[in-house]
Amino acid sequence: MDKSFILLLIIGTIKDPILWILAGIIGSNILANSISKKMMYLFISGFILGFIRLNIYKSFGESFTSVETLTLITVCILFMISLGILFYKLFKLFRTVS
Repeated sequence: MDKSFILLLIIGTIKDPILWILAGIIGSNILANSISKKMMYLFISGFILGFIRLNIYKSFGESFTSVETLTLITVCILFMISLGILFYKLFKLFRTVS
């Protein structure tokens, strides 16, 4: 596993619309009001997104080792949590300004 593989995973995760939609919905106060529930939902949705992306890559004929699989899932979880927190802060900022 090299840096180009991790960069490819990061770019692919950023391009994934599921990431943006789920992070936006969970980051707003539509599903949960407490931050602990938001974090739990973001973690679970990042985990599921990782497995969805893994199965998409495998359907194209790619083979992943266990380390590459864990890297993919970790990248998806980290991006989901960070983007969800960013959306939470933005929604909170817009509510206080208006």
